[in-house]
Amino acid sequence: MIRISSPRLCRAVTLVSLVVAAGCDAVFTPPFTYAAVEVSVTLPDGAGVPDVPLVLYSGTRHLAYASTDASGAAHFDFVAEGPTGVGASSTLFFRAAEHPDGYYRTFSVSEGDQIQVAFNFEDSRGSIRVQVVDQMFQPVSGLDVELYTSLGVQVRETLPASGSLLFSKLSPADYGVRVLGSVTCPLLPAGFVYRDGLGVGVQQDLSVEIVLPPCSG
Repeated sequence: MIRISSPRLCRAVTLVSLVVAAGCDAVFTPPFTYAAVEVSVTLPDGAGVPDVPLVLYSGTRHLAYASTDASGAAHFDFVAEGPTGVGASSTLFFRAAEHPDGYYRTFSVSEGDQIQVAFNFEDSRGSIRVQVVDQMFQPVSGLDVELYTSLGVQVRETLPASGSLLFSKLSPADYGVRVLGSVTCPLLPAGFVYRDGLGVGVQQDLSVEIVLPPCSG
């Protein structure tokens, strides 16, 4: 332990301490604040697209990877300054509405930026439109229609006044459509009329017309 008894010496030590403190203030600078990038991937109706692979890059260097959550959002932290970009990849049923430019967004990052990046995707699944008519080619309403695959019935809906139903957002598969009879129109002898072998591929939309036999019963 050092004890200083001289007032003059104490003043000298204090002066040296002040000089050192001032020197430290001149040397140390405020910490760097990294930027952050918020990413959203949505469909035209505003619904988020989940599980879209994303990459944060600078030039040819990949800096970080992420995937969108259930709401179609993702977040990159600790993003440094400089030219930066985010790339998105298509999934099995969803892809960029504008190809190929829709898969990339580039921008310049400054310290502390909070950057919003948006990608517009589209649903590439297929659909089947069913039109049910009678022997006079007039729309039939009120009967139930089933959409099925080898795994069983996928959807059952009732025909509206137009006699038309749209089964949308269908994953690629072989489908069949079955119109079920009712008490007033039993569709004998089977009790239903069907059309199978409807193969739906990516972005494939099918239209099917089913002409029912005369109602009897």
